[in-house]
Amino acid sequence: MSQTSNSAKSQLDARDVPVSARDPQSMEDYETALHQFQSFFGDPPETLALTLQRDPEFVLGHIFNANAMLMMTERHYLPEVRESLDSAKALAAKSNDREKVLVEAAEKMLEGNWERAGALWDRVLAAYPRDALALQSAHLTDFYLGDATNFRDRVSRVIGH
Repeated sequence: MSQTSNSAKSQLDARDVPVSARDPQSMEDYETALHQFQSFFGDPPETLALTLQRDPEFVLGHIFNANAMLMMTERHYLPEVRESLDSAKALAAKSNDREKVLVEAAEKMLEGNWERAGALWDRVLAAYPRDALALQSAHLTDFYLGDATNFRDRVSRVIGH
């Protein structure tokens, strides 16, 4: 995966991972939602709802919403997951390579192919070992699958970064 961005405007998140974003406030909101996702405190999709109303082209916001709702493993979120993924896919031309793979991983989760989603998150983590969204998503998936080896090893592969 190329570490270059295909987007017209790319920023870096707090871990120096590229994000296709044009609005600095969207990045701040993303960091807040990511903290909520990592700490299991708060509601990341709710945090990003106003962000996406203000900045509907914030690809990572749509990807994040899909991931967060998928990780809740509740069927009533599926229509919203599909809506978020459809929005992200429609914006794919404006996103970077990392975000395109994150969309694909979320799609695999939605299809029930969690192992493939994990492999795609690993692909992102190989290029961006500090990608907290990919790491948290993969880690939760390993937990749900009972994959103790990847649950341990995936974190070990990136901890030095």
